[in-house]
Amino acid sequence: MTEEASVDGGATRWQWEPQSPAYGNYGNANQWTVNAGLESLARESAQNTNDARRGDEPAELVFSFIRLTGHDRHRFLHALEWSQLRSHLQSMGASSGGAVAAGQILAGLEAVEQSESLLLLRVADYGCQGLTGPEFPDDHVPPDDYGNFIKLCRLDLFSGKDKAAGGSFGLGKAVYWRFSRLQTVLFNSVLAPRDAVEGRTANRVLGVSQGVMHRHDGIGYQGRGFFGRDQRNGYVGSVWDDPALVHALCLNRSDRRPGTTALLVGFYDPDQPERGLGGPEELTSLARDLRAGVEENFWPLLTRGGLQVRIEVIDGGATRAEVVDPEETYTELVTALRRFDRGEVDDQLVGPNSVVVRDVPITISRRRTGDRHDSFVHLAKLVVTASDDQPDTLENRVCLVRRPEMVVQTVDRSFDAYKYHGFLLAGAAIDPRDPSPEQLWADDFLRYSEPPSHDRWIPGTGRRQASQANLTAHYQAPWLPHLRGIEKGVLDALVSLFGAPPVRAQQPPESLLRHFRFLRAEPGVGARGGAPRKPEVDVTDWCVRDGRWDVRFTVRAKNRSEGWAVRPALAFVGLDGRRNTVDWAVLEVDEGGGSLEEGILRMPGTPRGRYIKVALHGVSSGDLPIPAEESAIDVLLQGTTQLVQAQTGGQP
Repeated sequence: MTEEASVDGGATRWQWEPQSPAYGNYGNANQWTVNAGLESLARESAQNTNDARRGDEPAELVFSFIRLTGHDRHRFLHALEWSQLRSHLQSMGASSGGAVAAGQILAGLEAVEQSESLLLLRVADYGCQGLTGPEFPDDHVPPDDYGNFIKLCRLDLFSGKDKAAGGSFGLGKAVYWRFSRLQTVLFNSVLAPRDAVEGRTANRVLGVSQGVMHRHDGIGYQGRGFFGRDQRNGYVGSVWDDPALVHALCLNRSDRRPGTTALLVGFYDPDQPERGLGGPEELTSLARDLRAGVEENFWPLLTRGGLQVRIEVIDGGATRAEVVDPEETYTELVTALRRFDRGEVDDQLVGPNSVVVRDVPITISRRRTGDRHDSFVHLAKLVVTASDDQPDTLENRVCLVRRPEMVVQTVDRSFDAYKYHGFLLAGAAIDPRDPSPEQLWADDFLRYSEPPSHDRWIPGTGRRQASQANLTAHYQAPWLPHLRGIEKGVLDALVSLFGAPPVRAQQPPESLLRHFRFLRAEPGVGARGGAPRKPEVDVTDWCVRDGRWDVRFTVRAKNRSEGWAVRPALAFVGLDGRRNTVDWAVLEVDEGGGSLEEGILRMPGTPRGRYIKVALHGVSSGDLPIPAEESAIDVLLQGTTQLVQAQTGGQP
């Protein structure tokens, strides 16, 4: 499909393509990779803006909560061609019995129509690249050369970001539709002169509705619809430079700086859908929570001046606005980062505002794609400062930060008689204006280690395990011990500063517990006590081969005479925590005293030892709900029971 000019002066309309007889889609799965909650909205939208910055120039991000009533609401819906959109949304809602997304659209449509007001969220960035490039994918243009317009509005699961980017999955844009009751978002973009499309730069408008397949007036349609103006090839595309339409759709931009505006129609928080339907005070509450999310997650970027954020509440004729300043909340962290950047650090923590720096080694695996390199040790910088008397949400926590200068996750540890703030600068975050090649390589390694939600470097285990599919594609294993070593390195450095952490509340010292083991019901020790802990699973290695998950894991259980019988199950994990089990194509015992019979792992008790362990190797079926490369997995233990019970007829 090639780029075609629009039909000048034509009417705007919505368009859905006819349903394919060979494939159907009951919703865009991308949005489920984005967590609900205003903190998630803050993380993803601010990261999108940061990724679109023009070089090292600072960008501005403006969030505007807009409540429309009366004439303003009517004018907006008329410009949106509401009668067309509404009728298709109603048809999608008729599928709510078999599709989660359809049920959400139905509930959202009912909420919008039952309210006298309409809530919008406008997310506008300035000093950014804008929606560049052609209208449609061209068969003669490589995907890496598509502009931002196609990547945002017409492609899924495509990132195309450079090394400085925050993400690598192409999923962050899903945040916009996730927070729309109607899963409908409008865009308006201004381009720099050098990025002009056929000489045009002003007000590129397109709407995208991420619905579900549906039947409307007896005809089947795809789920995704587009709002715009007819192009000469018959498809709906962008509307350019129509000030009246831009104003009616609340897509106004404050100046001519390049960038993009996203307007979320029927804004809501999926975790708290009732918020925003009440009085004006709810808008203030939403703005306050959004500010907290921006501050907590982007205080390094805001401190270093890479991004300015303003939050507005527009209700009728009144507008209230405030600039987000993390120094008001996270004074110690902001001061410490500024001192680190100026090279003003101390040898020891000697009082308020003193700052110490310790090296934390991170082993970077050998890369086998792109900028290839051998394995090496990267020295991240742990910066620690004493806390003041005003507690905040990041006290006694170490923020992990790489080049996008967003807090990826925290390492939490408390110490007797000490309160501190800390952050670990890794990769290009150490010297963002002049990073070394090794720092850029380390940044890439950490970027690829992050799951789609970009909230973890340090892998969890069991239910907290995150997918490492991106590392599989680019790096030579092992990497799991390297990533887990980050937490150990941070904790070792903290202990060197503050001493050993305190014993957990209500727990006697370990030295005392060793003398009272006989009070516990452990094998080989006299007393009998409570029920033994159920078996646990530890996923030790995993990768994707030929479109299937190849997994190695260990099942560990307390040794007991009755033994254990469990059924290991492979599960695909959604970002909402839900798990769908899939079949094993291969499941076998690698090591240990267990055996497999019809999928049940049998672990007999042994005469000696407190624990019994069995190492297993499994390969998933090729019949998977989504491609293995795009999924996260876990191993569950189902039907746990006594081995003797299973052998005498019990079902595990």
